[in-house]
Amino acid sequence: MRLAVVDHGHRPEEAAVLDMIRERSGNEPLGVVKTLLYRPEAFGQPFSEALDEVMRGTSEWSPGERELFAGFTSLLNQCPF
Repeated sequence: MRLAVVDHGHRPEEAAVLDMIRERSGNEPLGVVKTLLYRPEAFGQPFSEALDEVMRGTSEWSPGERELFAGFTSLLNQCPF
């Protein structure tokens, strides 16, 4: 469950980015995009940096294997991306 504020509580700059995504894609932005843009300094940037390290940093698994694991986990969690 996502808080309603993540759907409608963005600051003007981030709301403009979401509007641009809606306009160009013809679709509602994914929940993960809304969440990353909700408070980018507190969640978006730190989360993105950590995700980049996990998915592309030093590992015994290739980036492709890690993407496969992430995709399978999303499927198991019924996450549509």
